[in-house]
Amino acid sequence: MGDRLRRGFVFLALGLLAMGGCAGRRPRKAAAVPAKAKAIVRTAKTYLPEENFKGKSPKDCSDFVDKVFAANGMSLPRTAISMSILGTRLKSSKELRMGDLVFFSGEKVSRIVGHVGIYVNNGIFIHLSQPEIGVRMESLYSDYYRKRYLTARRLIY
Repeated sequence: MGDRLRRGFVFLALGLLAMGGCAGRRPRKAAAVPAKAKAIVRTAKTYLPEENFKGKSPKDCSDFVDKVFAANGMSLPRTAISMSILGTRLKSSKELRMGDLVFFSGEKVSRIVGHVGIYVNNGIFIHLSQPEIGVRMESLYSDYYRKRYLTARRLIY
């Protein structure tokens, strides 16, 4: 009797596994990117040197971000540190979506916000690190920025 009972449990377990393994699990669909976020990134890319930007060059990173958002009807505070308290804080860099603001410490690695950029996609952000170099797109995962990454904020929903 014990052997038949054991076999019954094995069949039951296998049946439950078979049903649960394919039970309508759909791949998680990525959230749609808001049109405003796409417009923000499009505007930011116009500042790239290869786009032959003709406007007034931004003074620093926060001025760049402010100009991009202002061109899309959104007013931001002047400094990176002031921008870092706006919107919704993202818990992880895995939650990043196009148009989110990414914040870093300055030249010295610390917990103080000293730099801001705009997340583009696939680990890439756009920013102005040095006015004489101009706006650039770089990887969040480069050694330099990975060590200095502090937080990200979402302003566009």
